[in-house]
Amino acid sequence: MKKLFLISMIIVQSCIVFAQNCCVNDSIVREIQFPLTEQDTKTVFYYFNNEWIAEATPDMVETDSISKMEVKDDEYGNRAVFITVSPERLARLKSEVREANKDIWVNYDPICEFPGGNGKLKEWLDANIQIPEGYKGQERVIVQFYVQPDGSITDAKLFIPSKNDAANAEALRLVNAMPKFRVKFFTPKRTRLRYNLPIRFKEPGAIFIRGDESK
Repeated sequence: MKKLFLISMIIVQSCIVFAQNCCVNDSIVREIQFPLTEQDTKTVFYYFNNEWIAEATPDMVETDSISKMEVKDDEYGNRAVFITVSPERLARLKSEVREANKDIWVNYDPICEFPGGNGKLKEWLDANIQIPEGYKGQERVIVQFYVQPDGSITDAKLFIPSKNDAANAEALRLVNAMPKFRVKFFTPKRTRLRYNLPIRFKEPGAIFIRGDESK
């Protein structure tokens, strides 16, 4: 029986190491490096007795307090570690988390970004925009769309349109042709994100002057 217990503890410790090394949950430290990489978007969430507790991680619980640990997807499709402890230890863990973070404000809003960052987004727009034939002047068309949890673009519409129908059609075509964005979540529940994107139009050879866009 003692030998079996020791083997079980080794397995539990291995699971903790796997979870911590495979994906780092940086919900406390917000030093996110931009642009986001694919690895940045892969966050492991920890559940204690089937409950996600913000800022709670396995290393806050003594190994001998853990009776079970399982790595699987949660109800939202996130990779997660489910840890079982006694009700008493769960209550103490919640108290410890509250005490440790009582003077800290943490922003849990998700973030999204074009692959490679804003610089790459500008490069992509410049390379793919097709100025309508005969277009004159310069202006900024703003398109509003949603970034879904998987990064796909949906529901694009004109937020600030052009008086030129061809420019409006091109702005919508551009947005719908964009590759998937990279999305970083800090809580298990995934939601779509609203994004407003300005797209600049100018006639061939014109110099775009900031603040001189057509309204």
